[in-house]
Amino acid sequence: MACCAQAAAETEESAESDVSSPPMDLDDPGTPGPRGIEVNFVGTLTRVGPGHSSEGLLDANLGIGERLQLKYERPYVTEHADGTELQKGLGATEIGVKWRFVDSHGLEIALYPQYQFDDGFTLKDEEGNPEESEGRSAYFPLLISESMGRLYTLAANYGYRRNLDGRGNDNNIALGAGRAIGWDGRVMAEVFSERDESFHNRQTDARLGVFVLPFPKSFEHSNFETPIYASLGHSIGKTESGEKSTTFVFGFSVIRKPRG
Repeated sequence: MACCAQAAAETEESAESDVSSPPMDLDDPGTPGPRGIEVNFVGTLTRVGPGHSSEGLLDANLGIGERLQLKYERPYVTEHADGTELQKGLGATEIGVKWRFVDSHGLEIALYPQYQFDDGFTLKDEEGNPEESEGRSAYFPLLISESMGRLYTLAANYGYRRNLDGRGNDNNIALGAGRAIGWDGRVMAEVFSERDESFHNRQTDARLGVFVLPFPKSFEHSNFETPIYASLGHSIGKTESGEKSTTFVFGFSVIRKPRG
């Protein structure tokens, strides 16, 4: 997942309309700014056919200068597939570095290489036998965002995930749009498609989200702010599992504004 509002680029004169993760799958090129910190606490509820799962994610980000960001994230996962008992444990750790190498006249482009460890808990099948893990992987997304006036943003992502243990590679493609609501909120929409190495569809989701900074006057002169957000997504067309998927994401962030 991943992750940040554009704290470095924001001013009181401009509303924010980025399409960002969380609560969306699509990520934006923004970074926390010099010595800015953003910690996201994100909950995800997913229903696939008769089964359901949940995830509680800790996603911590540190800004280095105006255009660099370091990321660390670790989820706590519960899984209840049809025919199995409830299973739970820590999921795989992921780290990453974001570099926004284009930032001009509303156009922003960033690279966001990430590495996922194979350190999550092991799921078991209906007979109680351990299932094969996802394995280690390296992910290479390109993030593009274009501001359209003061109220709208268009965004696109393309990412390639290389599985380092030979367990299947992915291509991720996403398109999204955001609209600012006042000075402290925005609504967002996206289509996010996960595809195999031959670009055959695994799952495509449509998602709507909202992002709000409650009580903005209380944080106007503070070094911190705590936005809240939520989104609802549903699979469209065929999925690899043959089952429809619905996902609800909700959470909040604790942000230390950039310094200098």
